[in-house]
Amino acid sequence: MMHESRGISRVGSMKLDLDTLIGFVGFASLAATVLALFLIVPGFAPGESHAAAMRIGCALALALAFSLVHFASHALASGRCGVLVVGAIAGLASMALVTLAPFGPSRVLIAVCGAALGLGALCALWFCFICARPHKIIPLFASAAVGAGVLVCMVESYLVDEASRIATVLVWAVSLVCLLVLVKSRPESVFPEPIENRESDKRSKILWTSALMLSISNFEFGYVLGSAAEGSERMLCLAVAAVVAVLLAINFARKGAVSERSLSPLTPPLTMFAFLSMYLFGDVFRLIALCILSALFTVYTLFGTVAVAEHVRISRLSALRVYGKARALDYVGVAVGFASGFGIAEIASTDMMLAIQASAAIAVAYGFVASYCHKARFPEASMEEGGAMPETKGLWKKRCRVVGEQCDLSERQFEVLVLVAQGRNAKYIEEALSISLSTAQTHIRNIYRKTGVHSRQELLNLIENTKLYGEE
Repeated sequence: MMHESRGISRVGSMKLDLDTLIGFVGFASLAATVLALFLIVPGFAPGESHAAAMRIGCALALALAFSLVHFASHALASGRCGVLVVGAIAGLASMALVTLAPFGPSRVLIAVCGAALGLGALCALWFCFICARPHKIIPLFASAAVGAGVLVCMVESYLVDEASRIATVLVWAVSLVCLLVLVKSRPESVFPEPIENRESDKRSKILWTSALMLSISNFEFGYVLGSAAEGSERMLCLAVAAVVAVLLAINFARKGAVSERSLSPLTPPLTMFAFLSMYLFGDVFRLIALCILSALFTVYTLFGTVAVAEHVRISRLSALRVYGKARALDYVGVAVGFASGFGIAEIASTDMMLAIQASAAIAVAYGFVASYCHKARFPEASMEEGGAMPETKGLWKKRCRVVGEQCDLSERQFEVLVLVAQGRNAKYIEEALSISLSTAQTHIRNIYRKTGVHSRQELLNLIENTKLYGEE
């Protein structure tokens, strides 16, 4: 869950450095490669059933890759992630064999799964790069790169067969080359700190409900690709995803008024409507439903990526361990979505009523899960009666840390902010921090100025409205 903050409005005025520009090209190429693995590469297989098997195999291979990253995160980080780099190169080589060498269906499936494992390694390294970016630019960076990646994948899809194969390999190579350039020029911006797994788990507050919701959003992605029988339908879904990503990038570059929290009341009913209308009405409604699911998947993916990056940064966690855990669950959801979408589409060709019932069952199940997860992820926050101040421990203190980072508070100002949030006055701050009374009052005034508030209650409201990923 991404935090809501005024500081994001200044994102558009940030000067982009060369590393960020190279990273943008590489991350956009990565997004295009992930999509191509499920949209373009399965087209190399003979028959739709083989294509469905290839998609499910790729999703499970990616889930396995992220599970390995999760469990071996400390060893990977301690070894400066050399294994991940080698895995990414091996994945590219496997994809080159698949696209450029003639193989039988079974060998193609094995090679593609090997390529998916390498792609998982490349994704993990790129996430580490994102975590090292300035926090204000991460939402804009991710959304703009994903939008560009979707457009690149669409261009690849419209190429003739041989050109499409070559373009798929070249785009993957561009992503890998950009990463290697960043590793060579500034390795600290890619290689994460080795953090012990137990220490990372102890500080992690990711709710399983948040992981479940992100996994369900990836189920939607799999369901769309499994249900969209024609290439034109998939291209329209990609176009919708690109538009949503671009709109979110514009939103982040300006005021950042749209957040996952503000969209949360709309997503469950829209998703349920999409599943219910999939086969209940004609082909036009079915296409609209697929586009709605594509848009919602894009929203969840972008907010989820930014939220996990925020959670890693604020809680000082192992980027590889947290990201590997989250993405492993996501791609299990993708595999289940592929199987469900393909299976129901096949049923619809012979028994439409059964397909309608299956889609309705998914809609009802989603409604119950979303209702439960919504309460855990977006609780109603309120002050206790009598003016009691909230505790400045745990998640509340992390909220203060987010406000401090977003509003460019110094470390001393952050300490003062925490004490002010406890209800302490300037005299108490003077004694607690061993500073003069005038210095304490100056810090408080500067905090008010930087955060754009005029009273302690407004400051508390700002902290209260700042939500962290997986916050109870």
